[in-house]
Amino acid sequence: MLSFITWDIDPEAFSLFGREIRWYGILWATGVLCTSLVVQKMYKSEKLPDKWFDSLFIYVLTGLIIGARLGHCLFYEPLGYLSNPLSLLEVWKGGLASHGGAIGMVIGVCLYSLSITNKKLNWKYIIIAGLFGFIIGGVAKYISDPTNLDGNLGIAFLGLSVGVCIAMLYTSYPTAIQSLDRLIVGVAIGATFIRLGNLMNHEIYGGALDKPWAFRFILNLDKWKQGAEPIYSLPSHPTQIYEALTYFCVFLIGMFLYYKTNARKRTGLILGISLIGIFLSRFIVEFIKNAQVDYEADMILNMGQLLSIPFVIWGIWLVWSALSRKDEIVPTNNNKTK
Repeated sequence: MLSFITWDIDPEAFSLFGREIRWYGILWATGVLCTSLVVQKMYKSEKLPDKWFDSLFIYVLTGLIIGARLGHCLFYEPLGYLSNPLSLLEVWKGGLASHGGAIGMVIGVCLYSLSITNKKLNWKYIIIAGLFGFIIGGVAKYISDPTNLDGNLGIAFLGLSVGVCIAMLYTSYPTAIQSLDRLIVGVAIGATFIRLGNLMNHEIYGGALDKPWAFRFILNLDKWKQGAEPIYSLPSHPTQIYEALTYFCVFLIGMFLYYKTNARKRTGLILGISLIGIFLSRFIVEFIKNAQVDYEADMILNMGQLLSIPFVIWGIWLVWSALSRKDEIVPTNNNKTK
């Protein structure tokens, strides 16, 4: 039996007009497509208007892309990107954060919910909550480690994002939560494909592992593609696979709850269970994952874990809130819309 798996898959699937097309991009697009198909089927099963789904898709996709990029830049390396703001646009160089994408999708759903209910944004709440979160996050991190400027600013931006999300959810409740109950099921299968994309990219893996399922990844991908001999990592935890399997299980649980139980009548229940499953597992996996940025090496909990905590807390609150209320009826196309 092999003591490890040598992963020598080329991240490039093929080239098109002289430009490489990577498996990561293909799997990202596949994840978005699967998410949309799952959620669209839910909308049709509830006989909700087609225009609701079309609008939701645009808002969520926009929020996902912008949030994932800004999340990586502002949560993990804020000083570097803020010193050169144009680098925020250099997405071809890599750098997308799943937590930022999640926050972007929540904001997108809130904007979508406001649009179909004819409600207006309450900018006062958003500004106050955002500034409060920024200050609390930055001060709390500074007290624990005043020398870690990148980390302090990253946590401050996390606090700002959480504050904005809370204010927007408050304004768009309960429509936004009902929409997220459907969306989160599709997101779980989408996240599965994205983590497989990370596997194809030889990135975001864990520490050394002495087990038959350990993977050796290529460290010098660029030089290897130019003909150099590959330099391999130590046999390591394939944390991309761990997370992909977890997210797929969350997807199956979400589908079961939605179609086989009355969980969708309890606003926030499916969302809460899914958030706990996705982000608690992410929190645990981070203990064996290699640091994404240098300053994480001195942190008790790394950035990925700190970013996961608000989602786990929110999930627990949603489950408690949903189970403590009587059954609710989700909106149908007979409800008032614009």
